[in-house]
Amino acid sequence: MRIYVTTRSAIGGCQQHRPARPLSGYRLAGCALLFYAGMAQCAENATPSETAYLDEMPVVLSVSRLSQPVDEAPAAVTVIDRQMIRDSGAWDLSEVFRLVPGMYVAYHSAADYAVDSTVSYHGLADAYAQRMQVLVDGRSVYSPLFGGILWSDIPVALDDIDRIEIIRGPNSASYGANSFMGAINIITRHSAETQGKFVSLSTGRGRDEAIARLGGQNGDLTYRLTAGMRNDTGENPKIANPLTTAGRWDENLLDDKKIRLLNFRADQRISSIDELEFQFGYNGGDRQEGSAGGNVIAVNKRADNHFELIKWRRALRNDGELSVQFYHATESSFASTLDTSNGNTGNADVIADRYDLEVQHSVSLGESTRAVWGGSVRYDKTYAPIWLDGDTQAKPFHLTRLFGNLEWHARHDLVFNLGAMSESNSVTGTDITPRMAVNWHVAPEHTLRLGRSTATRTPTVFELTLAQPYLNAGILHNPLRPERIDSTEIGYLGSFPEFKVDFRLFRDRLSDLIAETGSSVANDNLNSGRAVVKGFETQIKWDIGKQTRVIYSLSHVLVASKNEDDMSYTNSVPTNSQSLMLTHRFTPNWSASLIGYQNGETHSPGTDWGPDKDHAPVYYIATYRRWDGRIAYHFRTGASSGELALVVQNLSDAHYFEYRHDNQPPGRTAWINLKLDL
Repeated sequence: MRIYVTTRSAIGGCQQHRPARPLSGYRLAGCALLFYAGMAQCAENATPSETAYLDEMPVVLSVSRLSQPVDEAPAAVTVIDRQMIRDSGAWDLSEVFRLVPGMYVAYHSAADYAVDSTVSYHGLADAYAQRMQVLVDGRSVYSPLFGGILWSDIPVALDDIDRIEIIRGPNSASYGANSFMGAINIITRHSAETQGKFVSLSTGRGRDEAIARLGGQNGDLTYRLTAGMRNDTGENPKIANPLTTAGRWDENLLDDKKIRLLNFRADQRISSIDELEFQFGYNGGDRQEGSAGGNVIAVNKRADNHFELIKWRRALRNDGELSVQFYHATESSFASTLDTSNGNTGNADVIADRYDLEVQHSVSLGESTRAVWGGSVRYDKTYAPIWLDGDTQAKPFHLTRLFGNLEWHARHDLVFNLGAMSESNSVTGTDITPRMAVNWHVAPEHTLRLGRSTATRTPTVFELTLAQPYLNAGILHNPLRPERIDSTEIGYLGSFPEFKVDFRLFRDRLSDLIAETGSSVANDNLNSGRAVVKGFETQIKWDIGKQTRVIYSLSHVLVASKNEDDMSYTNSVPTNSQSLMLTHRFTPNWSASLIGYQNGETHSPGTDWGPDKDHAPVYYIATYRRWDGRIAYHFRTGASSGELALVVQNLSDAHYFEYRHDNQPPGRTAWINLKLDL
């Protein structure tokens, strides 16, 4: 179902508190939750009716696959709309998620295959961050080779995005394995909303981009064609103030990108109840990876990614809908033959194809009950000789899924959500991942949520390949199993006269975490990792006046783990992180935004050696702070409108590291952007 609504971000929060000890953060969380609940009771007589409140609540589409007000969804969800994306001054899509509580974003941190950003929720992530699912209009862009997301290779322009829904917590009940720590659904604008001509031009330090869009209509057919070119020199070649000049620790990763983008969407109204949607996207161009003169091999390659999607929807009685979706996607890159670390030559080409067919049916079962159910089949094949132990045969992967979610309004103030996914794949067999949640409207504008869910993560093709030689040699007798998580959360959503609150208290128990081949092989187990992740996060949206808004996020996370096999899960997420966005409109023509980020000290799994490895084999990335700014002038020329903006990232020219000590984001970077609606 595609619902067109004017949305506002489903976010809120509380004022910042800095606990003196880790445990005091939990006392603070409990006090804050009771405080908000008490305020809800006190405010009950002064607030609008429940009906009026629900009419104003943002509607989310991705949590349970049912359209729901955010305070009736079975999990915590943050909505980032078009205006937030624009005000953030984000250059890369991945940067937007720095505004989400609990998210950790590291700029261009992967050294091999895809030099791209790491986006993870609650840590425990290597550079590819395999434990989160990402969808674009319901189409998975999760990479089958290493897992995670190739953010620069997604064929979507920021200006074509309607909104982004981020489910903060496991969501396998709706989207299956790999929706492990969370899920993101990027929803693009309907073609009927992007009629006419649009141009966006950007130029600045190491960054140039041109985007052009044409939207039209022919009877009941609407369409949109977007094309773009981007040149991005990425990080500076040399690190400013490196910890050491020995080895490669004074050199940044090679990450220059030339991106060519083409995206087409058409929506055809076939009848009063039938609609057909077609999408095509292409993203390609020259890329760099590795490092100059280091032990990570420098590679120049060409990316060539595309997808095709077709979806049919039929509106049924009583707000039901039947939909059938099929898509094919190819993720590929081509590089010349190169020397591997053992001195042998290898074929560095990668071609990964995905074919996916899904049927979904939503139905009303009465005045108080709705349900959605369906299933899908998927076939992946991955060709990557240099990464798959020299195997020149494409690795196949088969997946079948059945899912269902039920929403029951037991009373006017009590909503139950029950859901589950059954998955069977050709690698690890069958898994069932259930979820249950209850939402209690304790007052018209105040809701408490209690949720319990489980989720899995399927081993990637690369992980399976690493394990296979040990299985063949009889050293390892147990094949890789899916990773597992059991999650419990208490949430609060509240609306006060001037601000909205989103508060989440959580405890996640993770087991069967997949370690790198090492000491775990001697124990006949590659699923030896365990961890408990607990904490709280909150976000506040405060409308100071008609022209000024503040969005503030705070996350406090603790990880307890025995850190088996030298995988340092314990400190893999900053204990405290926060973000702030202040926006103000001075006049109808002038507006500005100031955005700040702070991440505490962290150490990511897999980065178990650093510049001072003989004395500090486990090293930490220090706390960093960064400020970005944007000022824009809005104008009209005849029937056309436009915006001229200056964006400056890293205003203080801070030289800090993200993820590793050989990964330093650019210093102060500025560019000018011109947008024209013609």
